[in-house]
Amino acid sequence: MLRGRRGLLLTSLGLVLFVAYLIYTDPFEVLMEAGRFDAAVFALSVLVNYVGLVSFSLSWFILLRVLGVGISAWGSIQATLVSFFVVWMVPIPVGTEIIRAYLVKDEEGSDLGKAIASVVVHKSFYNIAFGALIAFAAFTVTVVRRGSIPVRGDMVLFVIVFAAGSSVLFAAILNRRLLRALYERSPGWLRTRLLDRIYPPEMGGEGFPTVIEEIGAAVGVLRSRIGCDLLSFLMVAFHWSTGSITAYLVADSLGSPIDFWLIVVIYAVVEFIQQLNILIPGGLGIIDAGLTGAFVLVGVPLSTASAISLLTRMATYWLEVVLAAAVSVQYGYRESLRDFLR
Repeated sequence: MLRGRRGLLLTSLGLVLFVAYLIYTDPFEVLMEAGRFDAAVFALSVLVNYVGLVSFSLSWFILLRVLGVGISAWGSIQATLVSFFVVWMVPIPVGTEIIRAYLVKDEEGSDLGKAIASVVVHKSFYNIAFGALIAFAAFTVTVVRRGSIPVRGDMVLFVIVFAAGSSVLFAAILNRRLLRALYERSPGWLRTRLLDRIYPPEMGGEGFPTVIEEIGAAVGVLRSRIGCDLLSFLMVAFHWSTGSITAYLVADSLGSPIDFWLIVVIYAVVEFIQQLNILIPGGLGIIDAGLTGAFVLVGVPLSTASAISLLTRMATYWLEVVLAAAVSVQYGYRESLRDFLR
């Protein structure tokens, strides 16, 4: 009950911020601007974003199949959308990874180590693509085209370093020798009260060492299939870029085209803020204002910038919520996640 009240309170706070943002930008003028959009181009942007969601899900599916997990492509899409829906409602750090691992750990041919390895490697691919694309975009805008970006250079550098550093951290999580050393040197109470409970004897395991061995075996299998890893990485990179493609198409549909690589830089910084968000569901109000402010800084009028932000969020958030909610209800997420949420 307390968790439900907390989620309702934070959602309400996000809606208040969103309404305040709309009032500040003059909602009537923004809606008039948004009403000028090219419906066909906007529909294309929504389709591109949905294709990106499917690409993200199937890139994880590839890793699961390499590991021998008996899950269908549709099953991986369902699990991914359920994880998105839950985290959109109640922000949880690396929540989509935790929930997806939980949902596939009992699938045929799976175990906890395979589930953890698949989502950690997948998250590493996402962060590597994130850092590489923003670095390439910033280089293209500032060096190749001799232009400027609407955010501070040290902020862009920090985002790139964050992506690289988090990827290194995830790689460390999958290192069997390091995990074993950390486990052996951890206090006894930590092992018995927390780590060993991850895989207790009643589940057929021997505590955390069993998980370590399963993770090590799974990583070994993934390393042996470089071609599949590369395909998964490219599909993750495509998914990340679809947010920028959507914003680019929305701006074009309103007759205010913005350089694509500039949008990549802007969207990357906003995405970084979203990853740090652990309070407001979907970053309501915060992400919208951030996108609008960045577009204003590149010379787009406030009303048009707000319309671009509003329609981009419509495609990349609100319509995603509708799709994820429908799939989650069909999947029966309440029953699937009851024990997890407890």
